[in-house]
Amino acid sequence: MSSSDIRDILQISPPKEPIQKKPKPATEKRPEGISRELYQLIGGAPPVAFVKPTFKSKFQTNKRATPWIHQEFINPARNDGLVLKHWVKQSEADNQGYEFAKFNKTIDILQYTDEDYEKYLTDNDWSKEETDYLFELCKKYDLRFPVIEDRYNYENKQRTMEDLKDRFYSIYRKLILNGKGPTTGDYDRQVLAQQYAFDKSKEIERKNALIMLFNRKKEQVEEEEALLVEAKRIELNESKLAKERESLLNSLQLEQIQQIPSTPNTPLSANHANNFSSPGSIGITGGTASSISSDMKKKRKLQEEMKKGRKLSSATMDVVEPPPEIKREKLTPGVYVRSQKLPIVKPAMQQKMIKTLEELGIGPRPIMPTAIICQKFEHLQNSILNMFELKKLVDKTEMEHKVKLQKGGAGITTNTGRVNAIILFIYTNN
Repeated sequence: MSSSDIRDILQISPPKEPIQKKPKPATEKRPEGISRELYQLIGGAPPVAFVKPTFKSKFQTNKRATPWIHQEFINPARNDGLVLKHWVKQSEADNQGYEFAKFNKTIDILQYTDEDYEKYLTDNDWSKEETDYLFELCKKYDLRFPVIEDRYNYENKQRTMEDLKDRFYSIYRKLILNGKGPTTGDYDRQVLAQQYAFDKSKEIERKNALIMLFNRKKEQVEEEEALLVEAKRIELNESKLAKERESLLNSLQLEQIQQIPSTPNTPLSANHANNFSSPGSIGITGGTASSISSDMKKKRKLQEEMKKGRKLSSATMDVVEPPPEIKREKLTPGVYVRSQKLPIVKPAMQQKMIKTLEELGIGPRPIMPTAIICQKFEHLQNSILNMFELKKLVDKTEMEHKVKLQKGGAGITTNTGRVNAIILFIYTNN
Protein backbone atom coordinates (compact mmCIF):
# COMPACT_ATOMS: atom_id res chain seq x y z
CA MET A 1 0.00 0.00 0.00
CA SER A 2 1.48 3.33 -1.04
CA SER A 3 1.12 6.70 0.61
CA SER A 4 -1.41 7.88 -2.01
CA ASP A 5 -3.70 4.94 -1.17
CA ILE A 6 -3.56 5.82 2.54
CA ARG A 7 -4.47 9.45 1.75
CA ASP A 8 -7.49 8.30 -0.31
CA ILE A 9 -8.75 6.09 2.52
CA LEU A 10 -8.34 8.82 5.13
CA GLN A 11 -9.64 11.49 2.71
CA ILE A 12 -6.49 13.57 3.09
CA SER A 13 -5.50 15.91 0.31
CA PRO A 14 -2.08 15.36 -1.23
CA PRO A 15 0.72 17.65 -0.04
CA LYS A 16 1.20 20.88 -1.94
CA GLU A 17 5.01 20.73 -1.79
CA PRO A 18 6.82 17.58 -2.78
CA ILE A 19 8.55 15.73 0.03
CA GLN A 20 12.29 16.27 -0.12
CA LYS A 21 14.25 13.12 0.24
CA LYS A 22 17.29 13.14 2.47
CA PRO A 23 20.45 12.81 0.48
CA LYS A 24 22.37 9.67 1.14
CA PRO A 25 25.83 10.18 2.57
CA ALA A 26 28.48 9.83 -0.01
CA THR A 27 30.35 6.59 0.35
CA GLU A 28 34.02 6.55 -0.27
CA LYS A 29 35.14 4.18 -2.90
CA ARG A 30 37.62 1.59 -1.78
CA PRO A 31 40.98 2.47 -3.28
CA GLU A 32 42.84 -0.04 -5.26
CA GLY A 33 45.58 -1.99 -3.49
CA ILE A 34 43.65 -2.24 -0.17
CA SER A 35 41.68 -5.37 0.63
CA ARG A 36 38.04 -5.14 1.66
CA GLU A 37 38.69 -6.49 5.19
CA LEU A 38 41.49 -4.00 5.82
CA TYR A 39 39.43 -1.13 4.43
CA GLN A 40 36.56 -1.96 6.80
CA LEU A 41 38.93 -2.08 9.78
CA ILE A 42 40.61 1.26 9.18
CA GLY A 43 37.33 2.98 8.33
CA GLY A 44 38.55 4.47 5.10
CA ALA A 45 41.76 5.37 3.37
CA PRO A 46 44.42 6.90 5.67
CA PRO A 47 44.97 10.63 5.20
CA VAL A 48 48.10 11.78 3.49
CA ALA A 49 48.99 14.25 6.27
CA PHE A 50 47.51 14.13 9.80
CA VAL A 51 48.36 17.73 10.67
CA LYS A 52 47.93 20.57 8.31
CA PRO A 53 51.20 22.46 8.12
CA THR A 54 51.02 26.04 9.37
CA PHE A 55 53.73 28.64 8.92
CA LYS A 56 54.19 31.71 11.10
CA SER A 57 54.31 34.85 9.13
CA LYS A 58 57.26 37.13 9.57
CA PHE A 59 56.88 39.80 12.25
CA GLN A 60 56.07 43.02 10.48
CA THR A 61 55.91 46.39 12.17
CA ASN A 62 56.34 49.92 11.08
CA LYS A 63 57.40 51.15 14.55
CA ARG A 64 60.84 52.62 14.86
CA ALA A 65 63.35 50.94 17.21
CA THR A 66 63.93 52.71 20.54
CA PRO A 67 67.44 54.12 20.73
CA TRP A 68 69.65 53.22 23.71
CA ILE A 69 72.72 55.07 24.96
CA HIS A 70 75.65 54.15 27.20
CA GLN A 71 75.23 56.56 30.13
CA GLU A 72 77.51 57.23 33.07
CA PHE A 73 76.20 57.06 36.66
CA ILE A 74 77.46 57.16 40.25
CA ASN A 75 76.32 54.69 42.91
CA PRO A 76 75.30 56.68 46.02
CA ALA A 77 76.28 53.72 48.24
CA ARG A 78 79.94 54.27 47.37
CA ASN A 79 82.10 56.97 48.88
CA ASP A 80 85.03 56.84 46.44
CA GLY A 81 83.27 58.67 43.58
CA LEU A 82 83.66 55.80 41.13
CA VAL A 83 81.95 56.51 37.78
CA LEU A 84 80.23 53.52 36.19
CA LYS A 85 78.31 53.08 32.91
CA HIS A 86 75.18 51.22 31.91
CA TRP A 87 72.77 51.08 28.95
CA VAL A 88 69.51 53.02 29.31
CA LYS A 89 66.81 54.20 26.92
CA GLN A 90 67.42 57.59 25.39
CA SER A 91 64.06 58.82 26.73
CA GLU A 92 65.23 58.00 30.29
CA ALA A 93 68.72 59.41 29.90
CA ASP A 94 67.87 62.69 31.67
CA ASN A 95 67.19 60.85 34.92
CA GLN A 96 70.53 60.96 36.69
CA GLY A 97 69.40 58.83 39.67
CA TYR A 98 70.45 55.19 40.06
CA GLU A 99 67.47 52.85 39.83
CA PHE A 100 68.78 50.32 42.37
CA ALA A 101 69.83 52.89 44.97
CA LYS A 102 66.67 52.10 46.95
CA PHE A 103 68.20 48.74 47.92
CA ASN A 104 71.19 50.42 49.57
CA LYS A 105 69.26 51.41 52.68
CA THR A 106 70.76 50.05 55.90
CA ILE A 107 69.00 49.09 59.10
CA ASP A 108 68.59 51.94 61.55
CA ILE A 109 70.24 50.65 64.74
CA LEU A 110 69.80 52.37 68.10
CA GLN A 111 72.84 54.20 69.38
CA TYR A 112 73.90 54.72 72.99
CA THR A 113 75.90 57.36 74.77
CA ASP A 114 78.79 56.98 77.22
CA GLU A 115 76.39 57.77 80.06
CA ASP A 116 74.02 55.02 78.95
CA TYR A 117 76.85 52.54 78.73
CA GLU A 118 78.15 53.33 82.19
CA LYS A 119 74.66 53.19 83.68
CA TYR A 120 73.24 49.87 82.43
CA LEU A 121 75.31 48.41 79.56
CA THR A 122 78.56 47.46 81.27
CA ASP A 123 79.75 43.85 81.10
CA ASN A 124 82.90 42.26 82.54
CA ASP A 125 83.46 40.18 79.42
CA TRP A 126 82.88 43.02 76.95
CA SER A 127 84.65 46.36 76.84
CA LYS A 128 83.10 49.52 75.41
CA GLU A 129 85.50 49.52 72.44
CA GLU A 130 84.59 45.95 71.52
CA THR A 131 80.87 46.72 71.90
CA ASP A 132 81.24 49.73 69.58
CA TYR A 133 83.05 47.48 67.10
CA LEU A 134 80.19 44.96 67.24
CA PHE A 135 77.52 47.63 66.65
CA GLU A 136 79.53 49.03 63.75
CA LEU A 137 79.63 45.61 62.06
CA CYS A 138 75.90 45.07 62.73
CA LYS A 139 75.10 48.36 61.01
CA LYS A 140 77.50 47.70 58.13
CA TYR A 141 76.23 44.18 57.35
CA ASP A 142 72.53 44.76 58.18
CA LEU A 143 72.43 42.27 61.09
CA ARG A 144 73.51 39.35 58.91
CA PHE A 145 75.20 37.52 61.74
CA PRO A 146 76.87 34.77 59.64
CA VAL A 147 78.69 37.56 57.76
CA ILE A 148 79.36 39.45 61.00
CA GLU A 149 80.90 36.35 62.58
CA ASP A 150 83.08 35.82 59.52
CA ARG A 151 84.31 39.45 59.52
CA TYR A 152 84.64 39.76 63.28
CA ASN A 153 88.28 40.35 64.26
CA TYR A 154 88.84 42.32 67.42
CA GLU A 155 92.20 41.74 69.14
CA ASN A 156 92.10 38.09 68.04
CA LYS A 157 89.24 37.26 70.39
CA GLN A 158 87.23 34.16 69.58
CA ARG A 159 83.54 35.02 69.58
CA THR A 160 80.84 32.64 68.42
CA MET A 161 77.69 33.71 66.67
CA GLU A 162 75.68 33.04 69.85
CA ASP A 163 78.02 35.37 71.84
CA LEU A 164 77.55 38.17 69.31
CA LYS A 165 73.77 37.74 69.21
CA ASP A 166 73.50 37.59 72.99
CA ARG A 167 75.50 40.79 73.45
CA PHE A 168 73.68 42.73 70.73
CA TYR A 169 70.13 41.73 71.72
CA SER A 170 70.75 42.21 75.45
CA ILE A 171 71.94 45.81 74.82
CA TYR A 172 69.03 46.43 72.46
CA ARG A 173 66.46 45.28 75.04
CA LYS A 174 68.00 47.49 77.71
CA LEU A 175 68.00 50.51 75.39
CA ILE A 176 64.32 50.01 74.53
CA LEU A 177 63.26 49.48 78.17
CA ASN A 178 65.09 52.67 79.19
CA GLY A 179 63.29 54.97 76.78
CA LYS A 180 65.30 54.63 73.57
CA GLY A 181 63.57 54.12 70.25
CA PRO A 182 60.30 55.38 68.71
CA THR A 183 57.98 53.97 71.40
CA THR A 184 56.72 56.09 74.26
CA GLY A 185 54.34 53.95 76.33
CA ASP A 186 55.52 51.36 78.83
CA TYR A 187 53.39 48.67 77.23
CA ASP A 188 54.86 49.38 73.78
CA ARG A 189 58.37 49.16 75.20
CA GLN A 190 57.66 45.79 76.79
CA VAL A 191 56.19 44.40 73.57
CA LEU A 192 59.06 45.68 71.43
CA ALA A 193 61.69 44.43 73.89
CA GLN A 194 60.08 40.98 73.85
CA GLN A 195 60.68 40.81 70.09
CA TYR A 196 64.44 41.03 70.72
CA ALA A 197 64.49 38.24 73.33
CA PHE A 198 67.36 35.79 72.82
CA ASP A 199 68.21 32.67 74.86
CA LYS A 200 71.82 31.69 74.27
CA SER A 201 71.60 28.24 75.89
CA LYS A 202 68.51 27.23 73.88
CA GLU A 203 70.13 28.41 70.66
CA ILE A 204 73.23 26.30 71.34
CA GLU A 205 71.05 23.29 72.20
CA ARG A 206 69.02 23.76 69.02
CA LYS A 207 72.12 23.86 66.82
CA ASN A 208 73.60 20.80 68.51
CA ALA A 209 70.35 18.92 67.91
CA LEU A 210 70.43 19.92 64.23
CA ILE A 211 74.04 18.76 63.95
CA MET A 212 73.16 15.39 65.49
CA LEU A 213 70.20 15.11 63.13
CA PHE A 214 72.41 15.92 60.15
CA ASN A 215 75.11 13.42 61.17
CA ARG A 216 72.75 10.45 61.40
CA LYS A 217 73.73 7.28 59.61
CA LYS A 218 71.66 5.63 56.91
CA GLU A 219 70.66 2.77 59.24
CA GLN A 220 69.41 5.24 61.87
CA VAL A 221 67.34 7.12 59.30
CA GLU A 222 65.78 3.89 58.03
CA GLU A 223 65.02 2.76 61.59
CA GLU A 224 63.38 6.08 62.40
CA GLU A 225 61.27 5.93 59.24
CA ALA A 226 60.20 2.38 60.11
CA LEU A 227 59.24 3.50 63.62
CA LEU A 228 57.22 6.41 62.23
CA VAL A 229 55.37 4.10 59.85
CA GLU A 230 54.71 1.64 62.67
CA ALA A 231 53.53 4.46 64.94
CA LYS A 232 51.06 5.66 62.30
CA ARG A 233 49.83 2.10 61.81
CA ILE A 234 49.35 1.66 65.56
CA GLU A 235 47.46 4.94 65.82
CA LEU A 236 45.16 3.92 62.97
CA ASN A 237 44.58 0.43 64.42
CA GLU A 238 44.43 1.49 68.07
CA SER A 239 40.74 0.70 68.47
CA LYS A 240 41.16 -2.65 66.71
CA LEU A 241 44.09 -3.60 68.97
CA ALA A 242 42.11 -2.64 72.07
CA LYS A 243 39.26 -4.93 71.02
CA GLU A 244 41.71 -7.78 70.35
CA ARG A 245 43.28 -7.36 73.80
CA GLU A 246 39.88 -7.32 75.47
CA SER A 247 38.70 -10.46 73.67
CA LEU A 248 41.97 -12.26 74.43
CA LEU A 249 41.82 -11.42 78.12
CA ASN A 250 38.18 -12.49 78.27
CA SER A 251 39.03 -15.85 76.70
CA LEU A 252 41.85 -16.35 79.22
CA GLN A 253 39.56 -15.50 82.12
CA LEU A 254 36.93 -17.94 80.89
CA GLU A 255 39.55 -20.67 80.66
CA GLN A 256 40.64 -19.96 84.25
CA ILE A 257 37.03 -20.23 85.45
CA GLN A 258 36.60 -23.57 83.71
CA GLN A 259 39.68 -24.93 85.50
CA ILE A 260 38.25 -24.04 88.96
CA PRO A 261 36.26 -26.92 90.61
CA SER A 262 32.53 -26.39 90.83
CA THR A 263 32.28 -27.04 94.64
CA PRO A 264 33.15 -23.77 96.41
CA ASN A 265 34.00 -25.38 99.79
CA THR A 266 37.00 -27.40 98.61
CA PRO A 267 40.47 -26.06 99.50
CA LEU A 268 41.47 -25.78 95.86
CA SER A 269 38.50 -23.60 94.96
CA ALA A 270 39.09 -21.46 98.03
CA ASN A 271 42.70 -20.87 97.00
CA HIS A 272 41.60 -19.98 93.50
CA ALA A 273 38.98 -17.64 94.87
CA ASN A 274 41.60 -15.90 97.00
CA ASN A 275 44.00 -15.67 94.07
CA PHE A 276 41.53 -14.26 91.56
CA SER A 277 39.66 -11.99 93.93
CA SER A 278 42.80 -10.15 95.04
CA PRO A 279 43.39 -6.74 93.43
CA GLY A 280 45.77 -6.80 90.48
CA SER A 281 45.21 -10.51 89.74
CA ILE A 282 44.62 -11.87 86.28
CA GLY A 283 41.28 -13.63 86.71
CA ILE A 284 37.77 -12.33 87.25
CA THR A 285 37.38 -10.82 90.69
CA GLY A 286 33.72 -11.63 91.15
CA GLY A 287 33.37 -15.12 89.64
CA THR A 288 33.92 -17.38 92.70
CA ALA A 289 32.80 -14.81 95.27
CA SER A 290 29.40 -14.49 93.61
CA SER A 291 28.82 -18.28 93.73
CA ILE A 292 29.80 -18.40 97.42
CA SER A 293 27.49 -15.49 98.27
CA SER A 294 24.56 -17.17 96.46
CA ASP A 295 25.16 -20.43 98.41
CA MET A 296 25.26 -18.52 101.70
CA LYS A 297 21.94 -16.88 100.87
CA LYS A 298 20.39 -20.28 100.20
CA LYS A 299 21.66 -21.62 103.54
CA ARG A 300 20.27 -18.62 105.42
CA LYS A 301 16.93 -19.05 103.73
CA LEU A 302 16.84 -22.74 104.73
CA GLN A 303 17.74 -21.88 108.32
CA GLU A 304 14.92 -19.34 108.50
CA GLU A 305 12.49 -21.97 107.22
CA MET A 306 13.76 -24.41 109.88
CA LYS A 307 13.05 -21.84 112.59
CA LYS A 308 9.49 -21.44 111.37
CA GLY A 309 8.94 -25.16 111.88
CA ARG A 310 8.59 -26.28 108.36
CA LYS A 311 9.46 -29.85 107.59
CA LEU A 312 12.21 -30.05 105.13
CA SER A 313 13.61 -33.16 103.65
CA SER A 314 17.24 -34.03 103.96
CA ALA A 315 17.67 -33.51 100.26
CA THR A 316 16.79 -29.82 100.59
CA MET A 317 19.37 -29.28 103.36
CA ASP A 318 22.23 -29.58 100.92
CA VAL A 319 23.16 -26.83 98.58
CA VAL A 320 21.56 -27.55 95.28
CA GLU A 321 24.01 -27.01 92.45
CA PRO A 322 22.97 -26.68 88.84
CA PRO A 323 23.75 -29.80 86.80
CA PRO A 324 26.73 -29.51 84.51
CA GLU A 325 25.97 -28.64 80.94
CA ILE A 326 26.02 -31.63 78.63
CA LYS A 327 27.91 -31.02 75.43
CA ARG A 328 25.80 -32.42 72.64
CA GLU A 329 27.77 -33.61 69.67
CA LYS A 330 26.35 -34.40 66.28
CA LEU A 331 27.01 -38.08 65.64
CA THR A 332 28.54 -39.00 62.33
CA PRO A 333 26.89 -42.02 60.68
CA GLY A 334 29.13 -44.98 59.99
CA VAL A 335 32.56 -45.90 61.31
CA TYR A 336 35.03 -43.07 61.92
CA VAL A 337 38.30 -42.51 63.73
CA ARG A 338 38.07 -40.51 66.96
CA SER A 339 41.06 -38.32 65.94
CA GLN A 340 38.93 -36.95 63.09
CA LYS A 341 36.90 -35.05 65.71
CA LEU A 342 39.94 -32.97 66.71
CA PRO A 343 39.53 -29.29 65.72
CA ILE A 344 41.29 -28.29 62.51
CA VAL A 345 43.92 -25.58 62.90
CA LYS A 346 43.84 -22.62 60.53
CA PRO A 347 46.10 -23.04 57.48
CA ALA A 348 48.12 -19.98 58.49
CA MET A 349 48.91 -21.53 61.90
CA GLN A 350 49.47 -25.16 60.84
CA GLN A 351 53.23 -24.85 60.22
CA LYS A 352 53.77 -23.07 63.55
CA MET A 353 51.64 -25.66 65.34
CA ILE A 354 53.56 -28.60 63.81
CA LYS A 355 56.90 -26.99 64.65
CA THR A 356 55.88 -26.40 68.28
CA LEU A 357 54.63 -29.98 68.63
CA GLU A 358 57.90 -31.29 67.20
CA GLU A 359 59.82 -29.25 69.78
CA LEU A 360 57.71 -30.91 72.49
CA GLY A 361 58.35 -34.36 70.99
CA ILE A 362 54.73 -34.85 69.90
CA GLY A 363 53.50 -35.72 66.43
CA PRO A 364 50.90 -33.74 64.48
CA ARG A 365 48.26 -36.38 65.43
CA PRO A 366 47.99 -38.59 68.52
CA ILE A 367 49.26 -42.16 68.01
CA MET A 368 46.66 -43.76 70.31
CA PRO A 369 43.57 -41.53 69.95
CA THR A 370 41.60 -42.53 73.02
CA ALA A 371 38.97 -40.20 74.45
CA ILE A 372 41.28 -38.88 77.19
CA ILE A 373 44.24 -38.46 74.83
CA CYS A 374 42.12 -36.61 72.26
CA GLN A 375 40.77 -34.34 75.00
CA LYS A 376 44.29 -33.59 76.26
CA PHE A 377 45.58 -33.10 72.72
CA GLU A 378 42.77 -30.64 71.95
CA HIS A 379 43.54 -28.78 75.17
CA LEU A 380 47.24 -28.66 74.20
CA GLN A 381 46.36 -27.26 70.76
CA ASN A 382 44.22 -24.54 72.33
CA SER A 383 47.02 -23.66 74.74
CA ILE A 384 49.53 -23.39 71.89
CA LEU A 385 47.17 -21.16 69.90
CA ASN A 386 46.67 -18.98 72.99
CA MET A 387 50.45 -18.81 73.33
CA PHE A 388 50.76 -17.58 69.74
CA GLU A 389 48.11 -14.94 70.34
CA LEU A 390 49.85 -13.82 73.51
CA LYS A 391 53.20 -13.66 71.74
CA LYS A 392 51.63 -11.50 69.05
CA LEU A 393 50.18 -9.24 71.75
CA VAL A 394 53.56 -9.01 73.50
CA ASP A 395 55.28 -8.05 70.22
CA LYS A 396 52.71 -5.32 69.56
CA THR A 397 53.01 -4.02 73.11
CA GLU A 398 56.81 -3.95 72.94
CA MET A 399 56.66 -2.10 69.62
CA GLU A 400 54.30 0.48 71.14
CA HIS A 401 56.67 0.83 74.07
CA LYS A 402 59.63 1.33 71.74
CA VAL A 403 57.77 3.93 69.68
CA LYS A 404 56.76 5.89 72.77
CA LEU A 405 60.33 5.77 74.08
CA GLN A 406 61.57 7.03 70.70
CA LYS A 407 59.20 10.00 70.98
CA GLY A 408 60.68 10.80 74.39
CA GLY A 409 57.56 10.34 76.48
CA ALA A 410 57.83 10.04 80.26
CA GLY A 411 55.92 7.74 82.58
CA ILE A 412 55.17 5.11 79.97
CA THR A 413 53.43 2.01 81.28
CA THR A 414 52.87 -1.15 79.26
CA ASN A 415 51.05 -4.42 79.72
CA THR A 416 54.11 -6.55 78.93
CA GLY A 417 54.55 -7.80 82.52
CA ARG A 418 50.89 -8.62 82.78
CA VAL A 419 50.93 -10.57 79.50
CA ASN A 420 54.05 -12.49 80.59
CA ALA A 421 52.29 -13.38 83.83
CA ILE A 422 49.33 -14.68 81.81
CA ILE A 423 51.64 -16.88 79.70
CA LEU A 424 53.35 -18.23 82.82
CA PHE A 425 49.97 -18.97 84.39
CA ILE A 426 48.82 -20.93 81.33
CA TYR A 427 51.98 -23.05 81.26
CA THR A 428 51.84 -23.80 84.98
CA ASN A 429 48.20 -24.88 84.71
CA ASN A 430 48.83 -27.06 81.66
